[in-house]
Amino acid sequence: MNVQDDHTYPIRTANVGSICIISVAQAGTVQFGDRAETHAKIRALALQRQEDHTTAGDIFFESYSLFYLPLPALVDPDYDNGEVVSVIRANCSPNITVGNIQVIAAGSSASIQIGNGMEMTGESRIKHIRQYPRPKPVPPVGCPF
Repeated sequence: MNVQDDHTYPIRTANVGSICIISVAQAGTVQFGDRAETHAKIRALALQRQEDHTTAGDIFFESYSLFYLPLPALVDPDYDNGEVVSVIRANCSPNITVGNIQVIAAGSSASIQIGNGMEMTGESRIKHIRQYPRPKPVPPVGCPF
């Protein structure tokens, strides 16, 4: 019998019949088997401009508070009554068996995992900026001026 505590993992084998993944975005992971920790992180500025980037000027992560604010704490007092939950599992079979997986897309800092994951932090901070001039208003037809 395999016993798992906080930081010790039994040796297990992941058997996957077939997998078809179209896309895994930046900082995304596909994992077969167990893992202890994952800290996926991506910071991105998506900028669309009418003007050429070389003449329009640079943009900086530091200009947007989104990129340096701390992550919000996820607190659910109803889940564990404010106490730490400890889990011990006994894996009678050291094999993880999966038939077929089809994934169209896993977004930024996402995870597709077959097996146990003790701790996963996925962070994705993306700021979309569109800089286009506003069209000039056209007077309505029949306007006296």
